[in-house]
Amino acid sequence: MSKRNLRPAVAAFFLMITMSLQSTALAFFVEPVCSDLGFGRGSFTLYYSLMVAAGAISTSILGSYMNKHGVRGVILVSAFWVAAGALGLSFSTSLWMFYLTGAAMGFFGSTCVYLAANVIVQHSYRSSDAAAILGLVMTGSGIGGVIWSMAFPKLIENLGWRFGYRLLGLCWLVLAILAALILGRQKISAASSDAKAEVEGTSKKEAFRSLPFILVALTMCIMITASCVSQHLPSLLGGMGHGTEQISLMISVMTALGAAATVIEGLVCSKLGIRKTMLVILVLYAAGYCMLALGVWVYPALICLTMGFGAVSTLMPIVIREIFGGRDYTAIWSVVLSCSSVTSFVATPAWGMVYDMFGTYVPALVITPVLLVASMFALAVAFRKKA
Repeated sequence: MSKRNLRPAVAAFFLMITMSLQSTALAFFVEPVCSDLGFGRGSFTLYYSLMVAAGAISTSILGSYMNKHGVRGVILVSAFWVAAGALGLSFSTSLWMFYLTGAAMGFFGSTCVYLAANVIVQHSYRSSDAAAILGLVMTGSGIGGVIWSMAFPKLIENLGWRFGYRLLGLCWLVLAILAALILGRQKISAASSDAKAEVEGTSKKEAFRSLPFILVALTMCIMITASCVSQHLPSLLGGMGHGTEQISLMISVMTALGAAATVIEGLVCSKLGIRKTMLVILVLYAAGYCMLALGVWVYPALICLTMGFGAVSTLMPIVIREIFGGRDYTAIWSVVLSCSSVTSFVATPAWGMVYDMFGTYVPALVITPVLLVASMFALAVAFRKKA
């Protein structure tokens, strides 16, 4: 692979490290902010849901823009936009300030940079290579998660959560600008795709009216509902009797394994195909929640959850391409992302509300495996009825 062909993958890799700031680091703010300002966990984490909901609104618009005009401009806007939003969070003193600032940040937040990374890979490499390359790119999220989960708990404990938000914004600014510089002036879009011969597939109008699209979107929403536990993992593990340092270590190990998991999932998918790979991952994902609900085998449970988290970002884009082809991939995937963002808007505070109501996360941990089993059947039907 030439240096020119390598640059899109490296730029996408740094975007995934950037994205992990929102998906990993923000979880460590829940406990200190709620303790300091007296918020309930459910009501506070609604700001994160508003952030994700804003991303759902912007994703379909930005997806069409990236498809035609490239991703570099969007990445640069995200760099400064999110940095300014994180600075705003550091000065927040009431729930409505968190809600407004979080919602504003979401327009160019993690969903935006994740979509940009995905568009870069899908429009720079052929489908035969995309799964393996996407798996390698997604390790950025795991590597970033390891760094943030080791750094932010101690920094917040020693310097305060307000400093933590400011540091988060600075890291986002630097990493996003770095990704844009690595990408250079290459215009990554459908028109510039190295795989432009692979334009066969279902049009977006046909896809949106089809049963496979509904089933794939449903599967994605279920997997996102399950993954929203990540924002509550420190609290969940703390309720199981683990101390702050042990929790930090657990999440660091989990995110480190996540980096390996995305590579493994990409390589396995290249060998076994997307159908068998997704079936195995969904079984492991459901098993992980069963173990947590029973309070046994915590480390194996976290490994299973890690595989499930990785599948959302690594395998679901391949599912879309397998079922609907490359013709309108970006448009179809951006709508599925929007659906998942709306789900996250509801599911993230719902996990917190379950805890507020029952004093434990167990009811949600019991329901989640049932939903994941249902998603297996939904995805199987989607593959069978694909165009």
